[in-house]
Amino acid sequence: MIEGLSEEQLLEVLSSDKFVKGYKTYEKNKDVDKLSNFFDDIETNKNYFRLNVKKSRKYLNKNNDTDIIKSINSNINKCTDTNYKSMMKLIINDINKNDHLLSLVIESILEKCIVHHHFVHIYVKILEEINKNNNIIRVLNNTLNKYYGFIFDHKIVGSDNTYDNLCNENRQTDNKIGYLMLITHLDINNVVCDRISDLIKNIMNDILDKDNDEIFKLLNCLLNIGSISTKYLNDHMDVIKKLKDKKYDSKVRCKVMDIDDLF
Repeated sequence: MIEGLSEEQLLEVLSSDKFVKGYKTYEKNKDVDKLSNFFDDIETNKNYFRLNVKKSRKYLNKNNDTDIIKSINSNINKCTDTNYKSMMKLIINDINKNDHLLSLVIESILEKCIVHHHFVHIYVKILEEINKNNNIIRVLNNTLNKYYGFIFDHKIVGSDNTYDNLCNENRQTDNKIGYLMLITHLDINNVVCDRISDLIKNIMNDILDKDNDEIFKLLNCLLNIGSISTKYLNDHMDVIKKLKDKKYDSKVRCKVMDIDDLF
């Protein structure tokens, strides 16, 4: 609050013709999109809302935002193919009244898409509906970039525990599948349409030269994309079929046949 001004007086200043004209002049001389991207890319402090911490009522966070986020997440988790419309009304209503929480909500939905990819079609519908009321494309792209770097570029550091290493590798594979299914559904629903082709090209670029285990993981990703729509694999089937060669092991060749069966 500016010293000496009440809330009503401040709002009056911000809505005045002089301020609006001056701000528009300021906007023309500044890269507002660059600044917006900078703020959108700041790591969300989820601990601020204490969503996962059980606490004594003595230290209860009185901030209403915590309850709103929990309500939105709860309604998202309850969404099914049958109750989608009614739950969506509740979600949108909460978001419209609390648009300052939008980035956190989007990040939460994208995480659900990746981790619980069997429900990704429902979560993407929610994103599509949110986008009708609020332009979330910039926030979506920034968050997708962050998750791509973590899932695809992040190298797993091995340990002496074989079981832990296996779990970490399987989790990374699952996250890759979830991410690619998310991007595929975003493309089909015309929410984000400029990513899936390049992602598949990156996968196919050197797939023939990778070891059998890595090829098998990538084919799992492609199989899940093809199960959504085979159109994304049409231009790559010649390369995929080369993996039937006997120099690749049987699990790779069987996975290629699973992809063949989609057509």
